[in-house]
Amino acid sequence: MIIKYDVEELFPTPLIKIKVEENTEQLKLISDCTTSSIDSNGQFLGNMRVLEEHPNIRDLLLSKFSYVAEEYLQYKKRKYIITTSWITKTIKGSRSQLHSHRNSFWSGVYYFQDEYEKGTAELSFSSPNEHQTDVYFDESDIKRYVMSNSNAWVITPMPKLLLLFPSYLQHEILHHNIDTDRRSLAFNIMPTGRWGTSDSTFDTDWIR
Repeated sequence: MIIKYDVEELFPTPLIKIKVEENTEQLKLISDCTTSSIDSNGQFLGNMRVLEEHPNIRDLLLSKFSYVAEEYLQYKKRKYIITTSWITKTIKGSRSQLHSHRNSFWSGVYYFQDEYEKGTAELSFSSPNEHQTDVYFDESDIKRYVMSNSNAWVITPMPKLLLLFPSYLQHEILHHNIDTDRRSLAFNIMPTGRWGTSDSTFDTDWIR
């Protein structure tokens, strides 16, 4: 028997995937950044504002987010800035800890390497819905994993792939099993100007 039904996706957590095609040569400049700012154990190593050295790349990535903010999130047009940006290098045998990006609105990851070999560590996102695990199903109870029955979702790095997601969304780099270092660009985004209402109002002009 087939039953017709509709589904309303209440309060979804978006993960935006964009293939960045334009300005390829400019984007490859990132690969010249030899200093990793955060290693696979989350240790601070250096430059947390890599994109300040590459304004063309910074503006390109911001334009992608601005488009998503207006077209998908349906926010009115406003200016956004990238507050922090760094190169993450993961070496063989390492992984990152599960974490989120605090003091940030949205975050992004850009995979700039020309190739990501088989065995390159994947990026795993964890469900922000704590009630999703109130009833536990074993793998034998699942026909196939889809977003509505999963507690985690895994993304395989691909060249020129840009990921955008709310900064509260927890994620981790899984175990890296190959000799070639895994490199990616990570960054955080904040709106500028005035937002909020009443006693929750904030204006970036107040701190200039």
